[in-house]
Amino acid sequence: MTAHPKAREKACKRDGLARRASACAQVVRHARRGGIGGLASGEGVRIVASTPVRAATGSRRHGSSAEDPVLLSKITVPVLPGWAIPRQRIDALIAEGARGPLTLITGPPGAGKTMAITSWVGASADRGGVAWIALDEYDNRPHVFWSYVVAALRRAGITVPRAGAEAERGHAVGHEFLLRLASSLASLAQPVVLVIEDFHLLTDTDIMDGLTYVLRNAAPSLRLVISSRVQPLLPLHRYRLNGELTEIRAQDLAFSVRESSLLMEQLGIELSAQALECLTERTEGWAAGIRLAAITLDGHPDPEQFIKELGAEDSAVTGYLVDEVLNAQPASRRDFLLRTSILDRVSAGLAIELAGDEQAAGVLPALAVANAFVQPVGHGWYRYHPLFADILRLKLRRESPGQLPDLHRRAAGWYLRNGRLAEAVRHAAAAGDWQLAARMVLDALAIGQLIEPRGSRSLAEEFRHLPPDRSDTGPQLWLVAAAMDLSRGAESTRTASLEVAEGILGRLPADDQIPARLAAALIRIALGRRSGDLDAVITASARAEALLGEIPERVLGLHPAIRAQVLLARGTAELWLGDLDQAAATFGTGAAAAIAADSLHDRRECLGQLALAEVLRGRLGLAAQLAEEAVRPGESGDEEHSEPVVAAARAALAWVHLERNEFRPAHDELALADAALRIRPDKLTGATATMVAAQCRLAEGHAGASLELVSRARQGWVPPRWLERMLTILEVRACAETGNVQAAVAAARRDESQSVSGAPVALAYAWLAAGDYQAVRRALATAAAAARDKDEQLSLDEWLIDARLSYGGGDVLRGRRALGRALQLARPERVRLPFAMERAWLRPVLRRDPDLARSYRELLEPDLLTPARPVASPPASPQQPPLIVDQLSEREREVLVRLSGMLSTAEIAAEMYISVNTVKTHLKSIYRKLSADHRGEAVRRARQLKLI
Repeated sequence: MTAHPKAREKACKRDGLARRASACAQVVRHARRGGIGGLASGEGVRIVASTPVRAATGSRRHGSSAEDPVLLSKITVPVLPGWAIPRQRIDALIAEGARGPLTLITGPPGAGKTMAITSWVGASADRGGVAWIALDEYDNRPHVFWSYVVAALRRAGITVPRAGAEAERGHAVGHEFLLRLASSLASLAQPVVLVIEDFHLLTDTDIMDGLTYVLRNAAPSLRLVISSRVQPLLPLHRYRLNGELTEIRAQDLAFSVRESSLLMEQLGIELSAQALECLTERTEGWAAGIRLAAITLDGHPDPEQFIKELGAEDSAVTGYLVDEVLNAQPASRRDFLLRTSILDRVSAGLAIELAGDEQAAGVLPALAVANAFVQPVGHGWYRYHPLFADILRLKLRRESPGQLPDLHRRAAGWYLRNGRLAEAVRHAAAAGDWQLAARMVLDALAIGQLIEPRGSRSLAEEFRHLPPDRSDTGPQLWLVAAAMDLSRGAESTRTASLEVAEGILGRLPADDQIPARLAAALIRIALGRRSGDLDAVITASARAEALLGEIPERVLGLHPAIRAQVLLARGTAELWLGDLDQAAATFGTGAAAAIAADSLHDRRECLGQLALAEVLRGRLGLAAQLAEEAVRPGESGDEEHSEPVVAAARAALAWVHLERNEFRPAHDELALADAALRIRPDKLTGATATMVAAQCRLAEGHAGASLELVSRARQGWVPPRWLERMLTILEVRACAETGNVQAAVAAARRDESQSVSGAPVALAYAWLAAGDYQAVRRALATAAAAARDKDEQLSLDEWLIDARLSYGGGDVLRGRRALGRALQLARPERVRLPFAMERAWLRPVLRRDPDLARSYRELLEPDLLTPARPVASPPASPQQPPLIVDQLSEREREVLVRLSGMLSTAEIAAEMYISVNTVKTHLKSIYRKLSADHRGEAVRRARQLKLI
């Protein structure tokens, strides 16, 4: 920051702190002398004229007499100081209002009300006559008030009727005077604007009635513009109803960042954009605050630090607010403000709790009406202006530090009784009572909110300053620490804290043990889910259910979300065990319980897990609907803590897209699932998503990448049997695709030896790769026998393998029947991927069976419905010498024909019912005989020799 040379000179002459205190005192003196809007006007306001106008008789308080003068300074339009900046938007608001009968400008001290009107008067050349009155506390009597009205009108060049002389001489103001005044004003050729400053000083009903009468009957020639700290005692509702009232409030007067910048430029003070924004935000655009900051900033060595400490004890802003606002309150109200300053927001109930007085309920509305830096925020809640709140807390710490813990405990108790746990914990922590904070969480059955943070300000944030030394604390605090470690991913400490807690749970009274043991079980479930410990999940979920049954219904009714969390745990265990029907039912019940508890977080997770279960059950459409509902943002729009919980839903959506052969959206959902799992790991969901990714890569022709993903999905745990079966089938098919038939057969046999469900399918794929079709038939027969024993149908994969084998063996009838059955199974859920992956042998089959292809067109890719087209080769160069080649075998010619159709090695193998290794052997021979280095060159030379 750079200041003017004078500022730098001053900074060198005296200590910064003393200079800033002097500036504060100077500004406050200006405010008390009645400068423009108090601090909004600042120093430098001068009065244009000073000749007194004599007022006649009339008794006055404090020794006033009939000969008291009308102070010319009170009826003279002030002159703007040189540092004032133009504010066209405020001028426009007042100008619009001055076209009607009444404009009301309200705001707290220093909001810039007077400055705004003064600026408008100076900027409006076509405004006509303007009469100005600046009220003080002595003007709240009819004859005094009306004497100033008469004097102000005359000074503005308005002729006042003879009856006005009576008021001017201090006589009683009667109806005749008001009638004549209204009549005279109504007859004016041009309207006159009467500006009345500090209207809140007027409370006399006769004045209000008289002014209302004159304003109504002098229309449209009289326009009233008034500034006030409070709503005046005029019948404003009538003017609002008739659309004749313009209201300009504190938020309208507040400085924008741009206006703050212009003011600083005018004062010769340079601030960074960030500092300007911070200043405007801290003051909320309060004019006096910005002006005081500017005065004190002049020459300050570190302006940005000063702005952060704007409410410090020695600042000019603090001095102004303490003298003009806080100390201006009665002692009881001052004490009320200090006690309630510990709150971010305060309601009548909270005010009564902290003040210990039933009468405190009415204080907040009164302060808000008085524009005493107390602002209503709706539904009976109020907040203090941030700077005012800082100063109140500073004064409370200085004057009554011993009250703070008790006040915070009172606030904690009120919030807890009113179902606002996070705020209760916040105040318990502020009181330094961490044991109370932890007990609140466990008694509210809310440990899940620490394990998985949720909401814009999560419960976990209230424990961010949890002290590390917990040696003399009870198990509740250790359980909270374990949950916090879990949410932060602190691998080294989360189990240790839990073990300490479990070791001392017996010290608790019997009633306190149940919620504590339930919390421990939920932490164990979360640990098991993240590490992949199925046994831990099963054991802990059973324990959680048992403990839930011991909690009284009245308590569960207060904390209904716990039911959804325990049901989610049970459903997770059932899903891992492969009991899909029961898992789906449990997740559905859990989602319903979450809805009843109004717990969006738990509902979304239950729906996501349910979607995953429905994919496994083959119900893709329902799974997609559930997953879409789970990932849909809530009304709050706060996604910071809600996205990690929908990892299962994202994985389910990716799986559905993949089964429908939609690769791009599948990749998109997998990326979102991965991002969610990085924040909150879940072994089963993560491995399932990895399995989907592996299948996606295999379908795209990247068998090596698919094998790497299969290995990653198994890493560090033992997958459930249903997942292991899918991973094995993928491994077998990927190995076959790479030509590693031996590895494919080994993987399938390993699956068979472990009695994994689905092993026959894996074996069938392995034997297909090896070319052992009898073994394929035996594997299918085993699968059929197993299906009969379980009263189940063969899977789509098994029917496709049967179809492929039958067509290859010349049994077209059986092949068509098996293929038709596979297509029938796929149609309800629009499953397309299996057919796309078998395109090599399906294309010629469907080309020869157009009726079947047309019947299931929606499931088949376009390239499966049209003949393969050989790629055209360029004509041979005439300079190329004749080629001498060995004779190609018939089998090699068949491979060459398919090579020219752009089929992959695996597709050629499938179409010819031979292994991939055999195809590769043929290709080596073809390249050698045609002197070719790659397939394109081999095809081109074969065409030149008319071999194809």
